[in-house]
Amino acid sequence: MKPMQRLIILVGSPGSGKDLLIRAIDDLGAQHAQVIPKHTSRKRRLDDRKEMICPDDLDFDLLSCDIKYDNYGDKYGIDSSLIWSSLQKGVFPVVVVSNSDAIDQLHQKFGDLLVLVYVHSEMDANDFRYADENNKKGELYIERRVSEYRQAFDLYLKHFRIFEHVLINCGVPEDLFDQIFRLFRAYERGDLFFNVTQSTLSERFWREMEKEQSDLHN
Repeated sequence: MKPMQRLIILVGSPGSGKDLLIRAIDDLGAQHAQVIPKHTSRKRRLDDRKEMICPDDLDFDLLSCDIKYDNYGDKYGIDSSLIWSSLQKGVFPVVVVSNSDAIDQLHQKFGDLLVLVYVHSEMDANDFRYADENNKKGELYIERRVSEYRQAFDLYLKHFRIFEHVLINCGVPEDLFDQIFRLFRAYERGDLFFNVTQSTLSERFWREMEKEQSDLHN
């Protein structure tokens, strides 16, 4: 029996390499994976790809998304039906999100189909600030992200047991691309089997994360 595809969640700090992975999957990996778009209330930036659906796009429909969350002062939404459709086609749906509320909602819908992948790089907040030399993303947006730069890293440190994989961005894009496609192939071949013991252990951490989100909303 062919191994079932999984929902891949990419988590990482700003500048960690998530945008590079989106580009690689869009350009090279259609037979393996599909990047699931996010609707967002913010304006489109020059470096946005089709993964972002902004208010000036014809298919923008944030209200109809069943997964909604706030991040860096903007509203975001994901249509989970696109994830189910991708899984049914035998293609890995890939969601790029480092927000614990969004991850918790995705886990509630997809359970053990969800695979958390942390993308790590040596870039720090100051490196990220100065990397935007041409101010493509806007000064206000950059400063907002710098102020919350450790959000993804702290999420990983606190809940590292629910992350199945870590990708290392050493500054060579091709090396990062190789890591993600090796991961896809490993799941496609059935080399990575679902571990019941790990699932049971992780469930406690999911409950802790859900409690954190409940405390934040109350």
